[in-house]
Amino acid sequence: MPPEDIRPLFTAPSAARVRPALALHLTGHRPGLILDADTIGLLRDGLGYFDMEIRWMAHLDDADTVRMWRSWTGFQVYEAQVRVRGSGESAVFTDLKVEQHPDRYSGRLHEEPALFERILISSVNHLRHFRAGHTPYGPSPSAGPLPDPWPDETLTQNAGMADHRG
Repeated sequence: MPPEDIRPLFTAPSAARVRPALALHLTGHRPGLILDADTIGLLRDGLGYFDMEIRWMAHLDDADTVRMWRSWTGFQVYEAQVRVRGSGESAVFTDLKVEQHPDRYSGRLHEEPALFERILISSVNHLRHFRAGHTPYGPSPSAGPLPDPWPDETLTQNAGMADHRG
């Protein structure tokens, strides 16, 4: 029996919880992660609200924009454009914007690409675990084995370092 896919997808109820950023600013740096086809699909389905254990919601829309919101406030913090290669076998980031409205978020622009990558990796791994039937609290009765962590080293540019070209 296949594992039960229990992903909290980014659906209309999740979309109703989120608020757009008020003051997005380009970081001047591109995230160095490369999205594989599976990860593109997971992000297109999105990570919707689950509970406070899952701190972020994420979605890759039809315009190839990844947006990330804090789950407890619904405030958008990140917006990153991706360029999908070929017929969707991979995607690379072309820019990253971060919320800079003082009432919403106060990160330092030069630190944000690395932080964005860590948050995206965590979000994608949550999606992979949910798809295999695992929650932060343990496996569901029909859970499969835990998936390998994402990304593997072939999915980063510059040997795992964030790409700092503007």
